[in-house]
Amino acid sequence: MEIARATESLKASVLCLREGLVNSAASRAYYAMFQAAQIALEAEGLMRSQWSHKGLHSSFNPELIHQRKLYPRIFRDYLTSALTVRQAADCGEDGVSAKITARQVRRAEGFVNLVTEVIKREKRG
Repeated sequence: MEIARATESLKASVLCLREGLVNSAASRAYYAMFQAAQIALEAEGLMRSQWSHKGLHSSFNPELIHQRKLYPRIFRDYLTSALTVRQAADCGEDGVSAKITARQVRRAEGFVNLVTEVIKREKRG
């Protein structure tokens, strides 16, 4: 998978939020982070034919934040929080608020942008 896939999901989340499609924006923000995390793990040689949500979450933090220190500690809870919001957006009776979704979209922007930077830096290094 290429970073362009995560970037596309991120753009979709921004567009959905702008159009008031709050639940769709929250869902796309999570998948932007999920895809970026997958790409980050694969860039470090941690390959799987398919990543489960649990498997990806349980690999990203220990491997890329704690052990290799490629990403800031603040990212520890981003994936888990975004998954919870995505589940509420996709399956919850009430969906999610615009405020919560806007926060998730901002987090996704930071997450995808930093993964992109780290991968570029690692390729140059």
